[in-house]
Amino acid sequence: MVAITVPISVDTIPLVKCANAAAAAVPSVDLSAPGAAAAVADACRGVGFFRATNHGVPAALAEALEERAAAFFALPHKDKLEASARPLGYGSKSIGCNGDVGWLEYILLSVGSGSVAAASLPPLLRAALEEYTDAVREVGARVLELMADGLGVAEEHRGVLRRMVAPDEADELVRVNHYPPCPCPLAAGQRGVTGFGEHTDPQIISVLRSNRTGGLQIMLPDGRWVPVAPDPDSLFVNVGDSLQVLTNGRFQSVKHRVVAPAEGQQSRLSVIYFGGPAPAQRIAPLPELMREGERSLYREFTWAEYKKAAYKSRLGDHRLGPFELPAAKEPNSSDQHSSSNAVQPPARAPPHVAPVY
Repeated sequence: MVAITVPISVDTIPLVKCANAAAAAVPSVDLSAPGAAAAVADACRGVGFFRATNHGVPAALAEALEERAAAFFALPHKDKLEASARPLGYGSKSIGCNGDVGWLEYILLSVGSGSVAAASLPPLLRAALEEYTDAVREVGARVLELMADGLGVAEEHRGVLRRMVAPDEADELVRVNHYPPCPCPLAAGQRGVTGFGEHTDPQIISVLRSNRTGGLQIMLPDGRWVPVAPDPDSLFVNVGDSLQVLTNGRFQSVKHRVVAPAEGQQSRLSVIYFGGPAPAQRIAPLPELMREGERSLYREFTWAEYKKAAYKSRLGDHRLGPFELPAAKEPNSSDQHSSSNAVQPPARAPPHVAPVY
C-alpha cells in the first residue's frame, strides 16, 4: 500500500486496552434469528451499535470491493486526485471543511437512482461499489424494519423507518476509508495517531464493514472507550443522530473514532453505507412511538436543515444540542407500547468524557 504522501499534522488518541469490556459491550445480533427484532432494539437502546451476523451480503462482493479499493489506494497520489470532486470523490487528510484532519484517505460518493455516482473511478472499482452498495442497502432496510418491530410499532406501520431511506428519494452516501500505517512515533506505546476523530453520524443508519485490521473504537454510555474487534464476515450497524430524534431518545447515536495503524501493521480499509432521508423529510419523534403525555425531546427540523448544521460543525461537536428541548414529561405507564423492551428514553452520555487509557 502507498502511504499518504502529503504531509499532515496529526493528533493522537489514547489507546484503550479493555478487551473484556469490549467483548461484552458490542452486542452481536443474528439477523436471521426469531428474536432479532428484540435484540436489535436492545442493542440500539444500550449502546447504539451492534455486530450483524447472517446478514446475507455475499462474501465475494465484499472481497471484490476490498481488493479493487486497495488497488485504487495503491495508485500514485496524482492519479487518485483525478477522482477528486469536492465535497465528493477522492480526498485525503481533511475531514469536512472545518479543520478536522486524520491519517486517512477516502472515497466519498453519493448513491442515487440505484447506482453510485463515481464516473471518475476505475470501472472495476465502480462496478464493485455499485454491487456492494445495493446489497448493503437491503441490509439497512431490513434492520430498520427490525428496529420498528423491536420498538413495538404496530405491524401495519413497521415500514415507517424503512420508507425514510427509500431509493431514489433518500440522501444516501457510501464512504471507503483507507488508513495506511502511520510512521509517526508513539509515546512509549501509549498513544495512537488519529485516523478519524470522535463523532456521531448525522444520518438515520450507518452500516460498516472493515478488513481484518482493527482501530475502530466506540464510546459506551458510561463514557468508556472500547475497541471493536475487526470481523470482515460481519457488518456493524450505527444508530445515527436522526434516528435518535425519530425514536425520541430511545435509541442512542453512538460516538465513535478510529486509531490509525502503527508502522508495520496492515492498512485498515472500511466501507460505510450511510442511509439518510430525503432533504425535505421532516425529522421529529414518530407518532407511532409517542406515549400518552410524552413530549418531544427535540424541535422538529428537516434533514436538509440538520445536514447543513452538521456540516458546519466540527467532528466532536454535540450536533443535536441546538435542536434539543427541555426535559420531557414522564410517559404514561399505561401506554400501549410499554414493556420490558420499550422503556423510557435512557439518559444521554455526556458529550465530553475523559478517555480510558
